[in-house]
Amino acid sequence: MMDQNKRSDILGSLLTVGDEILLGDILNTNAHHIAGVLRAHGFRLQRVVVVEDAEEAIALELEQLTAQSRFVIVTGGLGPTDDDRTKWAVTRAFALPMAVDEADLQSLMARVKDRGGEWSDRLGRLAQLPQGATRLAPGRPMAGFSLEHHGVPCYFLPGVPHEMETLLREVVLPDLMHRFPQRPACCQRVLRLYGLMETEINDRLSGFDAVAYGVKVGYLPQTAENWVTLLASATDAEEAQRRLNAAEKELVLLLGEDHVIGRDDESLEKVVGTLLRQRAWKLAVAESCTGGLLAARLTAISGASDYFDRGFVTYSNQAKSQLLGVPEELLQRYGAVSRPVCEAMVQGVLERSKVQAALAVTGIAGPTGGSTQKPVGTVFIGGAVGTRTVVEQHHFQGNRRLVQEQSVQHALALLWRMLRS
Repeated sequence: MMDQNKRSDILGSLLTVGDEILLGDILNTNAHHIAGVLRAHGFRLQRVVVVEDAEEAIALELEQLTAQSRFVIVTGGLGPTDDDRTKWAVTRAFALPMAVDEADLQSLMARVKDRGGEWSDRLGRLAQLPQGATRLAPGRPMAGFSLEHHGVPCYFLPGVPHEMETLLREVVLPDLMHRFPQRPACCQRVLRLYGLMETEINDRLSGFDAVAYGVKVGYLPQTAENWVTLLASATDAEEAQRRLNAAEKELVLLLGEDHVIGRDDESLEKVVGTLLRQRAWKLAVAESCTGGLLAARLTAISGASDYFDRGFVTYSNQAKSQLLGVPEELLQRYGAVSRPVCEAMVQGVLERSKVQAALAVTGIAGPTGGSTQKPVGTVFIGGAVGTRTVVEQHHFQGNRRLVQEQSVQHALALLWRMLRS
């Protein structure tokens, strides 16, 4: 059963400032990164709030979050432009005057002069901080400060991702770990599944007693695969890992080992690469509707040159004939998107590359080009391992990019199954 003396979670809040996020111009990748880093070190966000670049709105959220959280992290709104209102919102929310750090001001003026820039009062705003605040990176050209309000540590980070990540890693996280030494050890594991719908996964796990194993179970649908997440909290990392291992063993029995593609960061391209490397085999691919996306996925893995030989992007019928030797009569009789042509593409890859494994993809990604017989989303995927060749027909749903991504994922899954059989 679960440890009744488990340390309580250290719960904090994240406030992200920026109209560009609310308008959908950019993704909130900062929130994703911060949440993951905190969780890995025994902290947890209980809420993530996105607010517009408005002083009153930021101040209101700060008042509420500091009253509800053990720590608060804020990103964005620290630049010199008129829409950067975070510092002013802090003075408003916490009833603090604005102060100028003279040493920081002189350092800033010197940097501008060295770069041949022109000084302005607007740049001088960067040297202003709410009274009592501490700059997170003194002497470095990065905005960011911290202060404590009614015992709650608050960290204000720049919205620029690489600057935020640097300050989070070098300053914020060490300070949090020092302030909250008695925190739970949190460990997570991800089981990557193929060939099971989310409802099927839920049915198979309906009898799993997560409480008895001391874990939390989550479901994350992905493109052409589904993830089951396990999160364990304990007084130490060893106990958390023990819980994860025991729970995973039971889950795999319930789900079926044949459906488990990989764990954690073991993407399909990494897993098939490992299988190919173990056999000392080479792989080559031919792509039509995916336009090189399959080769890009495979070669994104470090060390892919051990097993990836080459890729053919044969988008036109002429390219299929010239580069892969697909017979013209097959193209005329069945069309480029067909089982015979896909099989001929696979064989062409094998003959021209002299490899032990091959993949081929041809289809209609849309939104144009479909017909009653072959609607948008019709894709043929072929795989060859040794002397065995398999061609599958799929009917994918979604926009052009989604059809392409599903095609690549299913091609990798086909190779995975063939290499394991």
